[in-house]
Parts: sequence; C-alpha cells; structure tokens
Amino acid sequence: MKNKEDIFEIEISEIDLFLINKVRELRVSKGISQLKLSIALGLAEGAVSKIENPRQRAKYNIRHLNLIAKALKCNIADLLPSKPLKNDIIRVRIKMVKNNHNRKGEPNFEILSKTVVKEN
Repeated sequence: MKNKEDIFEIEISEIDLFLINKVRELRVSKGISQLKLSIALGLAEGAVSKIENPRQRAKYNIRHLNLIAKALKCNIADLLPSKPLKNDIIRVRIKMVKNNHNRKGEPNFEILSKTVVKEN
C-alpha cells in the first residue's frame, strides 16, 4: 500500500458516522457478519460492507433503524447517541490500515482527525 493513497478526507454528518460505527460495534459483538446483516435488512449482499467502508458514500437511512434493531436484537435507542451531537457536518481525515486476522470485525481504517464543517 502507498501512504499517499492510504490517507484521504471525507465530509459526513456526525450522526451518520456515529450510527455506522455503533452498528458495526453491535454487529461484531453479536457475531453477525456484514453479509447476514445486509440480508436481514433486505439489502444487496454487499450493502453493509459499502456502508462500513469510508471510501463509499452509502449510508443507513431512518427506515433501516427499525430493521437493524430487529436484526441485532436491540432497541432503536441503542443505535443512537444519548444526547444530541454537537456538530452537523464534519470533515474526517482517514488512514486505511491492513486488517489482520486477529482484528476480525474491526474497521480497516483509523480516524486521524475530525474538523467541524457545520455546527448544529
């Protein structure tokens, strides 16, 4: 991997980033694969993989919250922050990392920095 290609920036809503990370965390803790969650949501087989990949633009939508909660056997509230997030849009600097077998289920990226683009 080349370092220059491994670091990039995206703009994303802070709530979208929170939800993506929370769903991944719960999915992994319950031993549910990206494929199984995609199928449970009635989405294409690679949908969750695309959503969890920061290079992709795919995101969960409000309809998915209920379906995710059912699939992960949790409350919808478990997927959301306990308090409103401070920011609306953030710019995130990301470094892609090699995902070793002992890191199964963990993200294959590291967030280097977050910068506020638009506050709530």
